[in-house]
Amino acid sequence: MKNFLIASLLAFSFPIFAEDTGVSDDFLERFSSLPSYSQAKLSPDGNVISVIFKIDEKDALAFFKADDFSLINILKLREEQQVGPYRWVNNERVVIDINYQVGTLEVPVSYGELFAVNYDLSKPNYIYGVGKKTSSSRRTIVDKASAAYVIDRLVDDPKHILVSVYTFAKTTTGGSATILRLNVYNGQQKSYGKTPPGSGGVLTDSNNEPRFAIGNTTDGEIVTYLKDLKEDEWKEFTRSKYLGGGKITPIAFTDGDSKILVLDDTQTSTAIVKSIDVNDRSEEVFFHHPKYDPYPQVIDDKLIAVTVAPGYEQVYWMDDGIEAQIANQLIKTFNDGDDSIAKKANVVITSISEDKNRVIVRVSDDKSSPKYWFYDATEKRLIDFLTVWPEIKENNLSPTKPFKFENSDGIVLHGYFTNSKNYDGNSSQPLIVLPHGGPIGPRDWWGFDPDVQILSSAGYAVMKVNFRGSGGYGKDFLKGGMGEPGGIIQQDIIEATEWVLEQGWADKDRVGIYGGSFGGYSAVQAPILRPDLFKAGVAYVGIFDLNMDFKEGVYEGLPFEEYNEIPAYRASDLKDVSRCVYSWKNKRGFKESPALLEGRVQHTCFLEHENFHKEFIIEPEINKRTKAGKEEYAQFLEGVGNLTPITSKMYEECMDRREILQEFMLNLTALLYFGEWEFLSIFMEQTIHDV
Repeated sequence: MKNFLIASLLAFSFPIFAEDTGVSDDFLERFSSLPSYSQAKLSPDGNVISVIFKIDEKDALAFFKADDFSLINILKLREEQQVGPYRWVNNERVVIDINYQVGTLEVPVSYGELFAVNYDLSKPNYIYGVGKKTSSSRRTIVDKASAAYVIDRLVDDPKHILVSVYTFAKTTTGGSATILRLNVYNGQQKSYGKTPPGSGGVLTDSNNEPRFAIGNTTDGEIVTYLKDLKEDEWKEFTRSKYLGGGKITPIAFTDGDSKILVLDDTQTSTAIVKSIDVNDRSEEVFFHHPKYDPYPQVIDDKLIAVTVAPGYEQVYWMDDGIEAQIANQLIKTFNDGDDSIAKKANVVITSISEDKNRVIVRVSDDKSSPKYWFYDATEKRLIDFLTVWPEIKENNLSPTKPFKFENSDGIVLHGYFTNSKNYDGNSSQPLIVLPHGGPIGPRDWWGFDPDVQILSSAGYAVMKVNFRGSGGYGKDFLKGGMGEPGGIIQQDIIEATEWVLEQGWADKDRVGIYGGSFGGYSAVQAPILRPDLFKAGVAYVGIFDLNMDFKEGVYEGLPFEEYNEIPAYRASDLKDVSRCVYSWKNKRGFKESPALLEGRVQHTCFLEHENFHKEFIIEPEINKRTKAGKEEYAQFLEGVGNLTPITSKMYEECMDRREILQEFMLNLTALLYFGEWEFLSIFMEQTIHDV
């Protein structure tokens, strides 16, 4: 019964790779690929399984019968579109965020477009965004200037969902989102009013009423709001200074909506799980770990457990309902009867049917590709039906073990160590240090890491460390790394390397460092600081010029007034530029020339396409020669806020040029990759002629 879904999809799109040993080209190709499958979910009635998988490097959506895993249909979107995050909204229909592959970006981007379709591929329809057409087949102005994000499925209303719509003309909305009830079949809308200014997330209560919102102020404060249903008014609930003072993050409403569960680290270094009474503000603490931040495990708006992750994940149960019972049993199954610590495998319920009889669970360990399992409580079936990386077939990969030590500042640091493949414990082995990105917030976890396994199979031991600034170890630990990219953070990486060598785990004369993003910065900085320790460094997509940053470091969360006090910033024109020439124009008062406007439009279109509709708005087709047209256009200008109006012709020409440029780069890349030098010369000559 195993891997029926894999077999169906492989037959559709993938070659089957032969098992291999050593680091061959085939091995590297398989391990460097992105996951082939993701987001496996059940329909509410549990009869259909859906999963995202790749066809021709694009994400598509497949539907299977849960009874026998037979393939029903495959949804592949048109042209540059691909399937993004999605959710089941009733037993027959899914709503999909449309993603776009932009330039060379590895991860596709979303512009807030929503597409809905039944699992048999009937009744497809754009229900929000630029793909949605008006009756005259012209794309709407409002949809071009806004994006929608699903906030509630509306369990008791199978034809509608709640979405928050963010309009980019901030002056007209006050930075608020509009909450709409959206028909999942035809896209018809009904407004539920606006969220408070600056809010970026909305939580609904058990009656599907938008009740709780969280947002940011311009000076870096985190503000939460609670809606007074009697007065139909949002009122400030809490206020805090992020990083400096912590924040409150909502989890779910509870006790008949009289209380709200939150994560709160405003008064402590590590976050507290507590409930706050919405009427009298009284509080009840449910969980607090003095050393580690909790990660809530929520199923159907119910908090069933929290986990902390100093090394392995440790589970603390918060509920004894059916959802918790199922989760508890599954964790025991994959961890030799232990439901309190995940030493063998991390187990996460990703989807559960409304009757709680069928479950999709994602299971991951340190030595193999994560897998999706299907559990049928009625039939007592537990089936391994889908491997996230089916290309990876190796069964003898290297295990990863957590470690911890106390650094020279008396701070306990946690990390992960992996021996080289086939290490016998006697021979020395070279060491690769693999620092993570960030540096403020991200962290390393125990689990499967393709980079680690590539290096291990090539004969290297690998060490990862959660240096100060990493998430999961409390607010004070997080703040410890702020402003210290070349100081404390590198100190932690160096001392972790030295500690590993002191244990005799690797050869002290053969140490290298490798990383991307901030890890790329560390891969350059660490050998500069300690050339005696690091014999080699490899950096990719790294941060290499910190003089371009605020000070001599990365300052996430730096208050605006402190930023303004930086001498290098205060003495330059940077103080008049918040992001682009447009901001400088507003400060200095010069008139933007047509050439500068065109250049700015094309720059944003080509290089920052995801921000295009945050900068510009398409003018409506108005005859500005008439009096009525002039009045209509003036009314339009009053509502654009900070957006710059451009003609539809300019927009279409820009998009045409963008397509030409993308095609050119793809062809150029292909010719360079395959070494077609003769064709490359002809191609370049023809391109120059055409241009």
